[in-house]
Amino acid sequence: MKAEDPHQLTILREQTKLLFEHLPFVLYGVMASSAGLVAVLWHTGQGNALLLWLLAVYMLTGLRWWVRRHFNKLGAHFDPQHWIQVAVQFTAASGVLWGFAGVVFFSTDPMVLMVLTTFLAAMVAGAVSSHACHTPAYAAFALPASMPFIARCFWENTPFFWVLGTVAFVYVLINVNYGRNLQNMVIQSIRLRFQNAELIGELTLQKRVAEQASIAKTRFLAAASHDLRQPVQAIELLVDALGEDLANHPSKGLLDRIQEAGYGLRNLLNALLDSAKINAAAITAKPRHVQLAPLLKRICNELATQAQHKGLDIRVAKTKACVYTDPALLELILRNYVENAIKYTPEGRVLIGCRKQGGQIRIEVHDTGIGIPASAQETVFQEFYQLGNPERDKAKGLGLGLYIAHSLGKLLNHDIGVNSTVGKGSMFYVTVPQGDTSHLMDEPSRVQAGGKTPLTGKTVLLIDDDDLVRASVTEMLSRWQCSTIAAEDAETALRILMARGRMPDAIVADYRLRNKSTGVQAIQSLQAQLGNVPAVILTGDTAPSRIQEARNSGFLILHKPLSGVQLRSTLSELMSAKVRG
Repeated sequence: MKAEDPHQLTILREQTKLLFEHLPFVLYGVMASSAGLVAVLWHTGQGNALLLWLLAVYMLTGLRWWVRRHFNKLGAHFDPQHWIQVAVQFTAASGVLWGFAGVVFFSTDPMVLMVLTTFLAAMVAGAVSSHACHTPAYAAFALPASMPFIARCFWENTPFFWVLGTVAFVYVLINVNYGRNLQNMVIQSIRLRFQNAELIGELTLQKRVAEQASIAKTRFLAAASHDLRQPVQAIELLVDALGEDLANHPSKGLLDRIQEAGYGLRNLLNALLDSAKINAAAITAKPRHVQLAPLLKRICNELATQAQHKGLDIRVAKTKACVYTDPALLELILRNYVENAIKYTPEGRVLIGCRKQGGQIRIEVHDTGIGIPASAQETVFQEFYQLGNPERDKAKGLGLGLYIAHSLGKLLNHDIGVNSTVGKGSMFYVTVPQGDTSHLMDEPSRVQAGGKTPLTGKTVLLIDDDDLVRASVTEMLSRWQCSTIAAEDAETALRILMARGRMPDAIVADYRLRNKSTGVQAIQSLQAQLGNVPAVILTGDTAPSRIQEARNSGFLILHKPLSGVQLRSTLSELMSAKVRG
């Protein structure tokens, strides 16, 4: 063991512990062997010498046992350099006693000689395993135990004893060398154990650092997303309101470009929101039997404009397939597939189709795009991973689309994957259980804007601590001849309502309000005073904990930014549900 070994003291400590751990077996063996030797040699007429020798062996054995008990009481607080010397010295003392037996009980009588040789050889060999962790300890026993007997053989100075002494000497050397090899193996094992422990500690630390970085990232994205969603929400509604005023104005084209830019920003923010929902486990699958054709056609129609801007042909292959899945989540998976295909296809086409595979339906999205190297076909599903976008072109998104698709696939227990060839295109797929057309349900009806419950003459109570959001929502509602009472908290809202003598037809409340209060608390407080007024939570939070809290409230949740059409449709549904109730 090299002096510069950083684990030297640690290894020495472990060697010391091993010597004392093995000591009981050594002592049991010594007591049994010494008693056996005395019993076999008793007929030689050396009874007194044998008994005195056996007494010395047992006294030493008792002392070693007492020392071991004292060592065990120290626990981990012991000096390995001192205690390993203690172990070596006691081992040497035991070796001296056995060496004494090899001389005192030596006899040329063949039977006595065979017995003595056998017992000494057994002790030397047996000590190898019990003292293998520390060669000096083994040598301290083996040499004093054997060398007196070997010397006595040479003293006889006859050919037979010369051969016996030589064989015994070689035998001892072989065992010492074997013991040294065993010690090296033990030391290497100890060193590897501590290196592994250090590696595990380092990996644990790195994991903890990575987890803290991930938490910090999530908090940063949640805070940044919330702060961005507030002004974006205001811009979205103000642009929608302006769009109604400029329907036939020459500047309508410029406004359309602004709306298109806002649409791109909303998609980026919604990608962060979908990722946060997944991390918050705030998505619950609601599978049912559903026809694929309307779902695929809807995705194709909604994304056709994006494809046309790039000169791409986008098509859906005809299908009569019925599947069993959550249609909303499956649509989100496929929408991300198609949007990804459009982004990474410079020319050509995007094709959506289905294949039957046993009791499964595999939905495929083919493109003629740049393709994906084999080495990246698994990493493309990782969070924030983007292929071929080192400049982080915002037009290509955040690298969350495929991560969201993969996560939703796991949630639905649907197999998803990709087959791709660089320069020729890619095929992303999701495999869904086949459905039963006899269990199809009608699509849930949704009240469209301007439908059964118009907003004209209705009163909406808005609670939001952001002045710009209150102003934009008020402006939007005024276009629909809908009165708005806006306040920053529930107490102010209640005072205004009492002063005007008005009862709201619906409540829209932001989730995060001032003074650490929430929209849920505001709505509950108002409903306690006003009765069961329909209410919806409007939130810009993407922190997983906040999403889960809002979801657990039981109120309908809308995420900022939402368009004027979405707001109008939601309010109409709320009020019509109240009428039906």
